[in-house]
Formats: sequence, structure tokens, C-alpha cells
Amino acid sequence: MTETLWYVGGILFIAIGIAVSIGLHEIGHLVPAKKFGVKVPTYAIGFGPTLFKFRRGETEYALKLIPLGGFITMIGMYPPAKKSAKPLPAGKKLGFFADMISQARSAHNEHETPADANRKFYQLPVGKRMVIMFGGPFMNLLLGLGLFAFVMGVMGVPQRTNLIAQVSPCIATTVMQVTDCDPVADPSPAVAAGLQISDEIVAVNGKTGDDAAVLIQELPAGAPAVFTVLRDGKNVDLNLTPTVALRPVIDSKTGQVQLDESGDPVMQERTVIGVVFANQRVQQGPAYIAEQSLGAVSQVGTMILTLPQQMVQVFDATFGGGERNPAGAVSVVGIGQLAGEVAATESADITDKLATGLMIIASLNFALFAFNMLPLLPLDGGHIAGGVYEAAKRGIYRLRGKSDPGPADTALLMPATWFVVILLMAMSVLLILADLINPIAF
Repeated sequence: MTETLWYVGGILFIAIGIAVSIGLHEIGHLVPAKKFGVKVPTYAIGFGPTLFKFRRGETEYALKLIPLGGFITMIGMYPPAKKSAKPLPAGKKLGFFADMISQARSAHNEHETPADANRKFYQLPVGKRMVIMFGGPFMNLLLGLGLFAFVMGVMGVPQRTNLIAQVSPCIATTVMQVTDCDPVADPSPAVAAGLQISDEIVAVNGKTGDDAAVLIQELPAGAPAVFTVLRDGKNVDLNLTPTVALRPVIDSKTGQVQLDESGDPVMQERTVIGVVFANQRVQQGPAYIAEQSLGAVSQVGTMILTLPQQMVQVFDATFGGGERNPAGAVSVVGIGQLAGEVAATESADITDKLATGLMIIASLNFALFAFNMLPLLPLDGGHIAGGVYEAAKRGIYRLRGKSDPGPADTALLMPATWFVVILLMAMSVLLILADLINPIAF
């Protein structure tokens, strides 16, 4: 029962984190839009039916049923059609795409009043429009960085200490720790030397260091060594002869076990004595936080750039019976599953669970930042790209002594925009189905 409550609690924690992330993203658009005088009729978190709403001034704030995003509406998102456009013959209707473009131009007209004639988005200078569109992703970037800084700089990062948390009765050949040994197995070097739980290794052969495990790795197997340990406030010297055993190779960059082509752990011989060291959280400085944040953003960017290949892999794994890539794309359902499993883990304390949950939300915000910066409409990056194009075009016209061409008419890209929307919806449905049918084994 307790495990179930923790699992549900982890899902709710992430759900709240996602809602806050979406809300802050839209605030990043809302605040500069209002600052620059654009009329904003609606601010919403979620899509679909409205669960709750209220009005402040000219803006309606709403919480909607489907928590897959959010939006604000601004009047005059797209400029009107050029006056040179030929009028339609009497009785003739617009084509499908032309009608789509026309509807985009006239969207939110019902919110316009005569007093709003100069409060339309397209009327702003291109720089201010780009500030509004960048504000959303920028808020996600700030939130991600803030959470990384809080977890790593305040809560701390688990690091191995020199304090012994477990003494193995014997040396296993392929695992990191054991509790049961064969009756005829030799005792581990740690047991034979008299090492105890809560001993802190101070020196090995007189050599000190912050990581005793590294000092042990430097010892030749079979050669006697003197271990100085702190026990009950006093230094005690113990004679110990280390041995060799196969151990998994840990990737220094990711901290994960390296796998071979068959998916099995890569093993190598290492000097061991038969102890497991305790971990403690150590607060990190700005340089470490910046490095880890940059690495996280870069990793998310790489994942987004390889999204087409990942979708193929997800489809094959889901409907072909294969295994999902543990480092691959997941939906909000998969994120919830991960959060629930972390929260329900009995071996993790409340600090570890909270830190992991916050890091999941931070990574999600980095993903929102990177994804929204793609130069595709309707993503924010698409509007920013339109602004860059407009600024460049106006600059070229100015250099050539030609009149101002006016704002870029991104409404003409509505057919492509809807194609992107349909593609994103299809990807979301595929990932949700995959997380339900063939979830990643976290």
C-alpha cells in the first residue's frame, strides 16, 4: 500500500511540475506581450475543455483538461492580406489552403475593439516580436538551470566517501556486493583484515586521498598493504592483501555501466578488497553546475535532432516486440512512470527521491526549450525564424534603396504549419501508446 502511495505521489509531483513548467512558459510570452501593448485575450494551461477560469482585466486565465501544452492568444498574430490580392469572383469560395490562411489572419477578431487598432502583434517592431516569442523557451531554460543549481548546489550530488557502508563476507566474481557466500569460499580481504562497517579509510600505505576506492585500484593484487582507518575517533592500522575480480566498466561521463554489442556489461579485472563505500551529498560549485547543465541541454538537443530515427525505433519496438531504448524519447506517460518508480524505490530516501524528481523536471524544461527553438511553425522557433527572415529582408531592401516590404507574412505558411501540428500529434500518440504497451524498463 505504501509503495502504491509513493508511486502515485511521484506521478502527481511530476504532473504539477509539468503544469508549472507550461505555465511559466506561457508567462514568458504573456509578460512581454502586455509590456509592449499587445492585447492578450487568453492565457491557458492545457488544451480542450476548460476546467477552471477567471478574468483579470482584458485577459481570461484558464486551466484546461488535456495537460499537453498551453497557449496565449494575441490579436493580430498575422498581418492582413496584401491589398494587391485579386478579389474572388461572385459566388466562388476560397480553396482549402487559402481558407486556412484566411482563418489564421482573422483569428481572435472577436476580441478586437476600435481601441485595439494599434495593439496587434504584427504591428510591433520585429525585435519586440522576437522577444515575445523567445520569452517562453527562455523561461523553460531558466527554470531548468534554476532546478539544476538548486539540486546540485544546495541539495548536493551523491559522491562516494571513504566511509565503509558494507563489508562483503567473500569476493563475488561478477557482482559489486554479496550477502551470501559458499561455505567453502575464502573470506574477503576486508573480513580477513578486520575492517568493520563505519570504519573510515584514512590512508592506504600512508597515501591519503578523497576517494579511497581510487587508492585501492592502484594497489597490486596479492601484495600486502597497510590500511589506516578511523574507528571510534582513533586511527587503527590493519594489514590487508587485496585480490582481483571481474567488475563492470563504468562510463566516466555518464556514470552508467558500459555495454557491449550484445547489450551485456563490459567487464574488466579490478583490484578489490570486499567493501562498499557509503555515499553522501556534496554541494557543487558554479563551474560544475554550468558544465552539467550544458551537457544536459546538449544531450537533449542531440535527442531532438535524432527524433525521426527514434520514432522508427519506438514503432519497431512497440509493434515488433523489441526492447525500447532506455535513453530514447518518452511521452508524459513515460515520464510519469519513471517518476512513480523512483518515488516507490525503497532503497532511496526522501532527499534522493525529491532530488531525482526535480532533476526530471529540469531535464523536461531543457527539452521544452530545445524543442520550441526548432525553426518550425507553430513552434516559437518558427516565429523567431520568421522574424530573422523579416529583419534580413528589410535590411536588404534598405541597402538597395527600396521601400519597406512590411512584416513577413507567415500566415502563408499555415499549410506547412498544420502539417507540423499533425506530425507532432502523431508522434505524441505513438509515444503514449509505446509507454502504455511497451514501457521502457527504467
